[in-house]
Amino acid sequence: MCRKNITGRQVAYWRSQKKWTQEILAAKLQASGVDITRLSVARIEYGILKVDDTVLAGLQRVFRRPIIQFFPQEIQVFDAELAQRSPVALLDPGLLTKSRRKCQNLTKRRKRA
Repeated sequence: MCRKNITGRQVAYWRSQKKWTQEILAAKLQASGVDITRLSVARIEYGILKVDDTVLAGLQRVFRRPIIQFFPQEIQVFDAELAQRSPVALLDPGLLTKSRRKCQNLTKRRKRA
């Protein structure tokens, strides 16, 4: 079986840490504005349902945890490494120059019209 999400295992872990049932988690998510059922929570945990951004934001509110903690450890480590880099190092200088030129050309065209 191919998993359709990578956050399901963490959702199950945090839910078990709080000693909540899937039904309780679904009710808390519904109270926070997410339209979800107990079956959908189970399918997320088993990895057979994709997690969209509204559900992920709801999980963050319900568990009061940063979104990054719903991802596997290797992604958390990679995110921490990226956070340590300077924002300038993340950008390819050549790409930035090309992007600037493209914007300048578009601006010139608009002024002519």
